[in-house]
Amino acid sequence: MEKLDMKEVNKLPVLFGEKDILKSIQLLPGVKSAGEGNSGYFVRGGSADQNLILLDEALVYNASHLLGFFSTFNSDAIKDATLYKGSMPAQYGGRLSSALDIKMNDGNAKSYKIGGGIGLISSRLSVEGPIVKDKGSFLVTGRRTYADVFLAASKDETIKSSTLYFYDLNLKANYQLNEKNRIFLSGYSGRDVLGVGDAFGLDWGNTTATLRWNHILNDRWFSNTSAIFSNYSYNIGFNTSTIDLDIISKIRDYNIKQEWQFFQSPNHSFRFGLNAIHHTITPGDIEASDSSGIDDSGDLQRKYALETAGYFSGDSKLN
Repeated sequence: MEKLDMKEVNKLPVLFGEKDILKSIQLLPGVKSAGEGNSGYFVRGGSADQNLILLDEALVYNASHLLGFFSTFNSDAIKDATLYKGSMPAQYGGRLSSALDIKMNDGNAKSYKIGGGIGLISSRLSVEGPIVKDKGSFLVTGRRTYADVFLAASKDETIKSSTLYFYDLNLKANYQLNEKNRIFLSGYSGRDVLGVGDAFGLDWGNTTATLRWNHILNDRWFSNTSAIFSNYSYNIGFNTSTIDLDIISKIRDYNIKQEWQFFQSPNHSFRFGLNAIHHTITPGDIEASDSSGIDDSGDLQRKYALETAGYFSGDSKLN
């Protein structure tokens, strides 16, 4: 297990000034880049799609922007990241290569702060502060590229009307109801948009949301109840004088997770829980205008699955 603190990540030299948690873990032993400048990574001989990537417990299916050159994670929104290169704890289920657990910042519970930065590729802005001082806080961060601004300066009309950008939006809030109960709400939305004039368009992105209730039963028992949403979609569009067509593919998950932790002593603890995930897989929905002459009733059949699990694990320190 390797744990990365964002203070250490911020000290690393990075491509185009963009701090990137996925490129930072490529410097760890046993981890190899999927390609020069690429945010994908291989762990101990596995492939990039054999890695589990979680953002506040929500599954992120495609963690890259600009065809893999940047990750979807804005460094201003990240508190820490833990990478398991093998022997993953039971609560993560199973993956062939690794599990990467990324936690978002909770926000400042004492005072309001505004931060940001202007980079060669993108600019970012963050706002954080207390909801109620010392009881709750929030964090909102945003990031966007502006390559499309320079395209508008071209003399070529096709290039001038083309689009090329990505954006991220992170949100997290928490509030302490009383001494034994606290609720957390976090969300992420990000999308890449590529287009050649009005003739062709391509966009993809992730949306996640997590609502978690942390309850202290007593000084040894803790409970976490989570409702998690994850959605990844990929759209292709054609718009010419004769064709107006969109093809949409997506994966959507609804996840319920209940977990308990028991601390028998400072050296012995146990974690166990139940998990249920409903998957909806849409291989391809076709949307076409009547003038296109394309039959849009031939959508590929959707697939549904229910994944359930129970798990138990224990940690012991011998001395």
